[in-house]
Amino acid sequence: MAAPAAALAAHTYAVTAVSRHEARGGSTLAPLGALAATSALGAVTALGALRAPGGRAALVPLLPAALYLGTTAVPLFHAALHPSPPLTRRAVGGGIRAMIPLQAALAARAGAAGTGIGLLGLAPLARSLARKVSAT
Repeated sequence: MAAPAAALAAHTYAVTAVSRHEARGGSTLAPLGALAATSALGAVTALGALRAPGGRAALVPLLPAALYLGTTAVPLFHAALHPSPPLTRRAVGGGIRAMIPLQAALAARAGAAGTGIGLLGLAPLARSLARKVSAT
């Protein structure tokens, strides 16, 4: 059970590294490093699902892993290309919201597919709330 905790810790560290440049922008290295870390986390989570025995149920973690990558990769890529404060802030917000699909993928991968799907249902709520209140 240490692997999911390590995955969440690595994600949190990557988002925190980007957030240090949130107010002034200017760093391309932090978003690129976070992009590499989150891409690796998403890939490891997805590959773990593909290797697991169990037929179709083993494929349940693929959707949250893909949503995790989509939620983190695009804003981080934009922040790396143009490290302005608004794009860096958007990347940090995306990283915070990406905790939901990451946890859903990890739960589903651990065999709790129902819990993973239930957690994934919170992602649209988090997205709509982030439009009203800044996550950062």
